[in-house]
Amino acid sequence: MEPEIKSSSQFEEYNEYGITVFADTKASCPRKSPLYLSKELSFVRNLVCNILNLIVQTRGSECSNKCIDVLGGTGISGILWKRILGNNVEVKINNPNEQAIDFLLRNVENNSVDVEVTIKDPCIVLHERGYNFIYLNCTNDAANYFDAALRHISRNGVLVITAKDDCALHGNNPDVAFRRYSGRITRVQYYQELGIRLVIAALARTAAKFNKAISVLCCVSYINTFTIAVIVQKGPLLANKMLENIRLLKHCMVCENRRFFPRHDGFTQDPNEVKLDCSCANKAPGKTNLELGPVWSGPIFDVSFVERLQANFKLCEQNIFSNYELSTTFDLILEEARCPTIESSDEPKRTKYDFSDQPPFYFNIHKHHPQINQLMKLNKVVERLRKMGYRASKTHFDKLAIRTDAPLSSLFEIMSSFDCNNLQ
Repeated sequence: MEPEIKSSSQFEEYNEYGITVFADTKASCPRKSPLYLSKELSFVRNLVCNILNLIVQTRGSECSNKCIDVLGGTGISGILWKRILGNNVEVKINNPNEQAIDFLLRNVENNSVDVEVTIKDPCIVLHERGYNFIYLNCTNDAANYFDAALRHISRNGVLVITAKDDCALHGNNPDVAFRRYSGRITRVQYYQELGIRLVIAALARTAAKFNKAISVLCCVSYINTFTIAVIVQKGPLLANKMLENIRLLKHCMVCENRRFFPRHDGFTQDPNEVKLDCSCANKAPGKTNLELGPVWSGPIFDVSFVERLQANFKLCEQNIFSNYELSTTFDLILEEARCPTIESSDEPKRTKYDFSDQPPFYFNIHKHHPQINQLMKLNKVVERLRKMGYRASKTHFDKLAIRTDAPLSSLFEIMSSFDCNNLQ
């Protein structure tokens, strides 16, 4: 049974980036209140607005930009888009809860913006027409809307999904993950990225049904929320090529080493043919390996897009936004997307960028370390790995982790040598 709205006194005026809305900031989830609004997710709303701002600038003012906030809630995201981008966008805000419509209309009127407001089922409103920009702010099960969103999205349209509090994506319940996203995952140290790759794989399979392909623009993990931005292209050949990036993942339960299965022709692969870089299977009793997925094995960052997103944010920061946390996150994501190494030559060493295949996943150095007296600092480990010719960077998914293409044995070797030098 949906919660009743007794009066405006149970809500408060909430201000964000010059937008004032009536909202229930004390509710724990949308099921508790139809005007639920999380103050913590100001970071995500800022991020989505920056993505849309960059897309509009890239397309130019001549192209129409039809945008929709499918699960609009208080309408704060759609109002923010219209306030910032003005006549460059046509904004529709949808809230399926009839009890919230009066307050949503009041929020739109109080902020003096021209947006369309609807109270329809999310899937119905997505089937009515095509959109260039679709934003799905889901509390738990995002997969319910994949078919409707991808079927009618325009060519080169952008789909942004925010999944919050989804237990399936944190590896807590593998059966729920399999039911919703058709892949099995478990609780691992790199669960944030594994959950994101599971969602992207489900998106890719859905897009392929409509002869469409997706390319990932960027992925951001913030607190217990995942945000994924993809661009959708049309064509069966692109769809076939995209599906090659959906693979199983072999995972060691002892040391958490992992490796994607090779590309295959659709027939069942023997897991014993996929060898990991560890010897845990010989040392530990019983089964030590799991086959997870299938998940997305392709890149989860478009370096060019992240570079332009960061540059555009820096230009707008003084005039529109002021969010130090988002600024530092952009810097970290850009480093993570590049994941550089260092050129080896007699000349002064320069950072070398290789955008061919981004290293998947990361190692937490507090979890993956030899039995030593003192741990190396994160920056030192990254520097040593780069000098050895590996690609390495910090990651925004885990502040104590390193994204690298180096095997776990090399990581152990670096940290062990540091401990020996300190003891001498």
